[in-house]
Amino acid sequence: MENSNPLWGGNPLLIFVLAIMAFGCPAPLFAAITLVDAAGQHLTLEKIPTRIVLVGTAPFVPLHMLYLFEETKDRLKGFEVKTKQKDEFLSLIDPNFSSKITLKTNPGPESVAALTPDLVISKGTQITPMARSLKVLGIPILYLGAETPDMFLRDIKNLGVVLNNPQRADQIMDYYRSKLSLIHEKVGALEPRARPRVLVVEYSNRGNAITLKVPAPSWTQTQQVTLSGGTPVWLDNIDAGNGWKMTGFEQIAAWNPDKIFLVVWYRLQGPEVIRTLYKDAKWQQLKAMKQKDIHLFPKDIFGWDTPSPRWILGALWMAKVSFPDKFSSQELNMGSTIMEFFKRLYHLEEPFIRRHIIPEIYLHGLEYEN
Repeated sequence: MENSNPLWGGNPLLIFVLAIMAFGCPAPLFAAITLVDAAGQHLTLEKIPTRIVLVGTAPFVPLHMLYLFEETKDRLKGFEVKTKQKDEFLSLIDPNFSSKITLKTNPGPESVAALTPDLVISKGTQITPMARSLKVLGIPILYLGAETPDMFLRDIKNLGVVLNNPQRADQIMDYYRSKLSLIHEKVGALEPRARPRVLVVEYSNRGNAITLKVPAPSWTQTQQVTLSGGTPVWLDNIDAGNGWKMTGFEQIAAWNPDKIFLVVWYRLQGPEVIRTLYKDAKWQQLKAMKQKDIHLFPKDIFGWDTPSPRWILGALWMAKVSFPDKFSSQELNMGSTIMEFFKRLYHLEEPFIRRHIIPEIYLHGLEYEN
């Protein structure tokens, strides 16, 4: 017997609509996509990657970017380890992080392939021999650049695509754009003469010898100086390559910067290093030292000078330190900014942040205090 209800009528479109009303909207389907990564590759994926492996330079950077997406907890299967240090931060936010498979430093393609990944992720802007070897094995590799704000935002968009969560990528990008807009609004239009001459220098004693290095022009630390309204003093004296470039005190004295932002090797105690420099007769002659305008780069469990997601905290802090009168406490309060960062980007609750993150923070003040 036919259904005589005029509201039903056997209409297939109506049936579909009623099904949606009853059971909710279906999950979005994943169509094959092509994207351009940080190395300029046109990468095509036929399905959602569910077995992701991470290898290459500074693996903690793409790891911390991946963990901005909840899907990573289930889809990350393994990663390369560069140091003996345990990633205490990711262990906090992912209880199963220790169960991920670890690969020794510089693994061969066979070791990577043994984890049967359907996507490998690596930090870099050039195609490596690893990528060519994996391609032969039918394993795609996605490169993340991360070093500049534009690179970082493109990387986040690409991660949203491969994780099939573009909405989350948009949320992350909106957060970064809002913070960048705040900095630009306050210091972006400064005339060159109004910009402090800034030095970012890494201080370490690897091999029991004190070494001083400045970052490459394209690196995050240099970008942070420019973003926050400063003029990097070292750019005219180094080549445009990658990495940290060795320098010496004589060159630093010739630059004689208005402000010094100090990145201290993780095995040293930053406050002790600054106290040592203040007692050094040579360093005492520098303009920044006379004005007590040397500042230790902040950190929580990880430093804020890296191209990991924390780079925005470093840029905000540097802007506030350099131009305290341009940012009201309502516009930029580092305490609330830190809380917002971990809540919005890593979905952590305030009590958890206060218990596990806040005690690890070293936030150098606007002036050095003896």
